[in-house]
Amino acid sequence: MNSENEANLKLFAREIVAEMVRSNGAQMLPATTAGVLQACGTMVPTNGCENLLYAPITTQRFYRGGRTDINVVLEGQIPLVPGSSVLLAQDVRPPWATGCYSLRYRFANNGNNHDEVQIEWFLDAEQLDTKHYGSEIYNNDGTVIGDGLLPIPLAMGQHCCVGGNNRLRVRISHTGNNNQIENIRLFVHHGKGIQCCSSCSMGRSCDCGGKA
Repeated sequence: MNSENEANLKLFAREIVAEMVRSNGAQMLPATTAGVLQACGTMVPTNGCENLLYAPITTQRFYRGGRTDINVVLEGQIPLVPGSSVLLAQDVRPPWATGCYSLRYRFANNGNNHDEVQIEWFLDAEQLDTKHYGSEIYNNDGTVIGDGLLPIPLAMGQHCCVGGNNRLRVRISHTGNNNQIENIRLFVHHGKGIQCCSSCSMGRSCDCGGKA
């Protein structure tokens, strides 16, 4: 190899190194046919699923159901004896807006001490604005008041939206001395969540029962 060719090769090599430095070390890849992915390289090809937390079928099924059960026991147990409490939570769900809730329970001995049932709502560890009592759900004769629905309390004065990584929780406490609570069924409507919350908070009948 003569000295002129050697000098040209060195110059070409320096230009290649300089271009790689300018490109922050990005790998120079050969041209490809359209639609064909490179087998090498540092970039992950996009497929439309990046940052997806829930598959569309999961989200659609959840919203179509119209309500969320609050049935995961985090603390305590059921039956709920006098002087104790149970902390319940939702299971994993896509993001949703809260609406009215339905709480049904039964006292032992056909008890009617509903004012001794205290209901506190939380978003994760943050307590929502208002406490409720069983006497807001049941009459003394055990019949349900109205449609038996109450609104999820507001969060700092705003309707509560539950993120996909949040868990809506409720602590149900028996503050009395008699008649344990035999069973508890609790769910939250979310099909028409905001309208339901608005109606309840304004003293009108909840509209989250699937009516138009």
